Amino acid sequence: MKRRSTLKRRSKRKRNMRTRSKRGGNKVQCCMCERRVSERNTLKPSACLMKHGAKAHRICQDCWWGPEKGFAREGANHECPGCKKGLSLTVVTAKPSQKISEVIDLTADS
Repeated sequence: MKRRSTLKRRSKRKRNMRTRSKRGGNKVQCCMCERRVSERNTLKPSACLMKHGAKAHRICQDCWWGPEKGFAREGANHECPGCKKGLSLTVVTAKPSQKISEVIDLTADS
């Protein structure tokens, strides 16, 4: 019984890995493999995030969690690979702000 449920879980994980890159979102460049991937499927190194904010370099899920050369591996160098390579920062597209057409004063004039 246990073997069957483990196989189901493993096949579900494989299916998620295959469809991960097909999810929507803005395309950004991974600073490790330099592929164009969805912004939703990327992570930012914390040092780069603190230094550059929203424009921080992005690393795709595959490069982040990779078993051999993954960024998150124990003993791996956790400096931002994008900063090391001197790559340009991620271009952030601002969400369109809603313009306020009229301000209503709710204070009572006494």
